[in-house]
Amino acid sequence: MNERDQILQAIREGLKQAVLPDARPQRPVNHLPRAAATLDTFITELTRVAGQVIRVSTAQEAAQTVADLCVERGWLEALTWELDEIGCAGLGEALAEAGVRVVTTDAEPRTLAHIPVGVTGAEAALAESGTLVVRKRPRRSSLASLLPPVHVALFPTSRIVPDMVSYFEQVGDAAAVIRDTSNLTFITGPSRTGDIEQILTLGVHGPKEVIVVLWDDGEVA
Repeated sequence: MNERDQILQAIREGLKQAVLPDARPQRPVNHLPRAAATLDTFITELTRVAGQVIRVSTAQEAAQTVADLCVERGWLEALTWELDEIGCAGLGEALAEAGVRVVTTDAEPRTLAHIPVGVTGAEAALAESGTLVVRKRPRRSSLASLLPPVHVALFPTSRIVPDMVSYFEQVGDAAAVIRDTSNLTFITGPSRTGDIEQILTLGVHGPKEVIVVLWDDGEVA
């Protein structure tokens, strides 16, 4: 018997004599103070990680803001979720008037690599860290927030919650949420990559820019 076999045999013998507790494991309680879900905190934290925030009054203004961005930057195509999944009234019409072709498919990435901007909604936003919660569902292109060099996310201020714990408390059965989606992504600012020389580069493994367009619905201060 070699040394490896001796160690494994000792473990087996030890397990036979071990006294294991009958009590079910308890979830530890988080006693850390909880931050408030303020709009100002979200804007500050997202800006701190090189994200951009544009705040408007209505969903229609948010839609027009995205169309104006496309015109200003010369974006002729946008990779998006199905527009009703984004939930921003007037977005389709605004993009059409701006001459922007909307692509909603999860096709082979190489056929979509030329598209300059991805447009999505968001399940929630975490004020504590300036993070977007993006949940994969049917009719939501998984590439829209990952492939183009610019990611634009639109959602109302009511989607802002204090932190990740608050988000999972809000959805209720976190396990069910995770089971029901193939991908639950937490996005904090543009993609960052650091090398051995500690040089930080944006946009190597994801969007180089993250722009959030928020419209007020009176739910968050």
